[in-house]
Amino acid sequence: MAATRRWTLFIAGFVLIAVGFQAVWPWMIGIDAIPAGSVAQAVHPAQAAIGLLAVSCMAVLIAIGIARQVTLMSGLAVFGAALGWASLDLANPYTVLVHGEIKMQAADGMAWSLLVLLAAWLAMRYGRVVEDVHPVVDGAPPDPLRSRDALALLVSGSAALPVVWFVASTPLRGQAVCAAVVGGMAAGLVGRLWSPHVQPILAPAGVVLAGTIGSWICGSLLPSDVAAAWARGDIPNLLMLTPIDWAVGGLLGVPIGYKIAGSFLGHESVAEAG
Repeated sequence: MAATRRWTLFIAGFVLIAVGFQAVWPWMIGIDAIPAGSVAQAVHPAQAAIGLLAVSCMAVLIAIGIARQVTLMSGLAVFGAALGWASLDLANPYTVLVHGEIKMQAADGMAWSLLVLLAAWLAMRYGRVVEDVHPVVDGAPPDPLRSRDALALLVSGSAALPVVWFVASTPLRGQAVCAAVVGGMAAGLVGRLWSPHVQPILAPAGVVLAGTIGSWICGSLLPSDVAAAWARGDIPNLLMLTPIDWAVGGLLGVPIGYKIAGSFLGHESVAEAG
């Protein structure tokens, strides 16, 4: 019965979030008449930002509801899966690259980093924590936002970059989304093995932040004739992903990798000092 309730929550949450984002895509139409992969590409960026913010708030509330019944990672994964499914209808980043809007896209990525961080924090604050994450000393868990363990999780997001570089070899939307998810899985795996004693609040945002910084660096190194470089296939693979793709990698890929890594870990209880 409990399993039925969980899967009902997962499916209902997935459908509601996916439909919500698909309803917003017409507000993000770019100059090529295709829903843009970022606010920077939209013809009316203010309208696109408002629409994305509204549906993202709905998605966060749904993620919190699922986190209250299951765990925070389950809520984030449903959010990420629905966003990834909906994002298959978006345009690739060609327009942003050709028109030199890398800085604007980087700002978009930073906004997604903050949104993913907020979603993870709220899911933990009002939902259930990951129960098989144990502190070294019982009763003294490290701070999930400001401790060294938390910082290690944030830095582990960079583990997604080489994986995405290897997988995202074309601008096909399905490949970009899959690359983001696999990269997020790598980051979640590395993060949990490296820092297994802290709640993973910073892990999803770490992927989005690393992807944003990596894409900005690659974008700053593009040649002057980007269209010709695109035609030759000389665009760095990280630039095949949009900010939304990186958000999908953090929200969906990290929980999967985190769960897989948990199967390799054990915990020996240490009594609270004093």
